[in-house]
Amino acid sequence: MVSGRWWRGLLLGASILSAPARAETFEQVLERVAAAHPRIVAAQQLTRAGRADVRAAKSSYRPQFGVETDLGWDDGNSSRSSGFALLPEAKVSQLVYDGGRTPAEIRRRRLRVDLLGVQEQAALADLSQQLAAAWIDHARAAELIDIGTQQVAALEALDRLVVEIASFDRGRASDVVMVESRLEQARTALQTREITLAEARGRIREVSTLPVEPQGSVPDIAGALPETAENGEAMAAGSPAVRSADIEVAENAEAVKGTRNWWLPQLALEGARTSERTVEGDTRLFNGFAVRLRASALPFDSGGGRARHEAARAELESAESSATLARTSLGAQVRRLWTFQAQRRARLPSLAGLIARADDARNIVFEQFRLGRRTILDLLGYELERFNVRAQLVNERFDIAQTQYQLMGVLGRIYPAVVGGPMIGPGARP
Repeated sequence: MVSGRWWRGLLLGASILSAPARAETFEQVLERVAAAHPRIVAAQQLTRAGRADVRAAKSSYRPQFGVETDLGWDDGNSSRSSGFALLPEAKVSQLVYDGGRTPAEIRRRRLRVDLLGVQEQAALADLSQQLAAAWIDHARAAELIDIGTQQVAALEALDRLVVEIASFDRGRASDVVMVESRLEQARTALQTREITLAEARGRIREVSTLPVEPQGSVPDIAGALPETAENGEAMAAGSPAVRSADIEVAENAEAVKGTRNWWLPQLALEGARTSERTVEGDTRLFNGFAVRLRASALPFDSGGGRARHEAARAELESAESSATLARTSLGAQVRRLWTFQAQRRARLPSLAGLIARADDARNIVFEQFRLGRRTILDLLGYELERFNVRAQLVNERFDIAQTQYQLMGVLGRIYPAVVGGPMIGPGARP
């Protein structure tokens, strides 16, 4: 019975593994990535851990209950015999003042939660950009394969024509060699594009960690782009990279505040039930009550407190420098990408017009070739040109899409632009 179940389970697993990948669009895969990608899940768990750290820091300013025990030998005196003494004490302690260290630590950990939330958004933005880049390469390769297939078919038809001509005109036998050479080159180029398609499909599955079969191209997000380069630079201030840098500055500023007053005392109000050893040597458990203000200070710690404060200040200055760099470099990158895609979009109509002109020129040369007024090299040149123009237009369109998605990826806005929903938020603050 057990072996039968094991065998059925093995067959079920094999059928699942051998099942073909499901065809999905870019939007569908992106939604699945945002919902369950291991990198997103890991970032969410880090945010959850950060919230727990905030609760742990807050607990320092809440009442603490504990039990302390003194166990040791009591030598006794003239009125009390010697012996072992066990003196437990139950106490409730409330922190009153510690030089601002605990409030600063609470604020720092809250900022850390905000930072982890932004890093979660940054992870989704990065995955979206990687997925879009691979998907664009896949769609580009698919269209180039269509063009390559058309080119091979056109050259095969031309090959049949020159073979027919050479059958009654032996002086045209060299035409067959040249056409078949060009045909072989076209077939090789088509195979290369098929390899590129398979590689892009593999990258999509690698990035998404999903066994998908890409379907279609990426959505057109031109309408979601900033209207001007200046608007793009302004939007860069809300990008995950800049927000992370700004939060790190604020977090390090709280660390400086927390280490500044390292030498100030810590005051705690305590209420305790105490135990004592009587004159007769008896131990009376929890028979006393005490209320006290406990103060602890470490005015000299061999320079440790001052060194921690200096380290915090240095980290703050480093974070401020990194934030300035992130804001400046990201703004320049956004302006460059926006300008690049705008300039290339402007020349798309002229490239599209070249296709019709290249077809007309090829048809004219083809008729002249059939009449013997043009050589096969002339015809092959125009034949190559008309397919090169088509490939150039395809590459131009996908290069523009690549740049646009790169721009929106830098701004962290691919997901809302494609899916129509907001970026994954950091959630409510604890």
